[in-house]
Amino acid sequence: MKKLKIAFCGGGTGGHYYPAVAILHALSRVREIELLYFTVWGKIDDRSVDRDFPGVRKMSLKLTGLKRPLYSPANASIFFSHLRTERSVKRQLAEFSPDFLFSTGGYVSYPVVRAAKSLEIPVYIHEQNSIVGIANKRLAKYAKRFFISFEESGRDLELPKERIVFSGNPVRESKITRNEVMKRFDLPDNKPLIVVLGGSLGSELINRACEGLYEEIQSNDCELSFLHSTGDESSAISLRRFPFVRAFSYIEDLTDAIACADLVVSRGGATTIAELQYFGRKGIIIPWSGAAENHQFYNARSLERVGLGYVILEENLTSTALRIAIKEMLHRQISYKPPRRPVEIVLDNILREESI
Repeated sequence: MKKLKIAFCGGGTGGHYYPAVAILHALSRVREIELLYFTVWGKIDDRSVDRDFPGVRKMSLKLTGLKRPLYSPANASIFFSHLRTERSVKRQLAEFSPDFLFSTGGYVSYPVVRAAKSLEIPVYIHEQNSIVGIANKRLAKYAKRFFISFEESGRDLELPKERIVFSGNPVRESKITRNEVMKRFDLPDNKPLIVVLGGSLGSELINRACEGLYEEIQSNDCELSFLHSTGDESSAISLRRFPFVRAFSYIEDLTDAIACADLVVSRGGATTIAELQYFGRKGIIIPWSGAAENHQFYNARSLERVGLGYVILEENLTSTALRIAIKEMLHRQISYKPPRRPVEIVLDNILREESI
């Protein structure tokens, strides 16, 4: 069986990069691959791809996204920089000659997908959020298959139905058991585990609300355990004064903890929502109001509709609101059945379409 040559793009944030990691890890388990990855210079994909995929051929692109509003005069120079980048990407793709290009979106995808299409390289696109991003919406016409994580996303696309595939959002697999997670963080195994995170950079808003919550419940011989990713070391140090809290500025392999948590408190990023759905975990979601097209709110509502979510808007977040939500969610009975693995749906479609 021949080695697959694959080009990937989509990065700048973990929400774009982690689905790509999940797909590539799954594919590399069944086929030998040679990988060309277009990264955003200095961002998470650029820092991580060499470690995650030894031997990868990496091309770092110095790009920025469009300013809001889109008619801002500053976007003219950004647009021309994308055109220049597209020419250099086209040369790289022509030399590498991949079997197909897979894009997980973000502004880096615009010049890469356009270059691939001009070379008649098959293009596949995945959208992580419930609201289709600007780049993906404009590039959708080039995709042989456009994978969506939420059924309602299909309404944003002017594509024939047969080219839209509801796959869900590919997530990384958990590698260790709950017992191993609790031992790793020195937490008692007989108490409910609540994982708190505020996205890849943390959330001062969530940190403050949780600190107030911890102060309220510490005098009641707390019967809960918290694993809290703060995003900054000073907050983590401050929260370590509570004996039932394990706080860190950043936690590697947080997916393992989410997979076995009794409850997760989080922003509404696509990756976290996908992990909660995939592992069938309950979540209290505080959507970031600054997210483009308010997509975190719609992501959160999708989780709420399947019974796994409880949404608290930023303006309503207090320690008391959080305490009430935690009590309700820990007692909520759910009958949710996790869907088929999204990564399997994605790979089945691509390998069947390309007959490779």
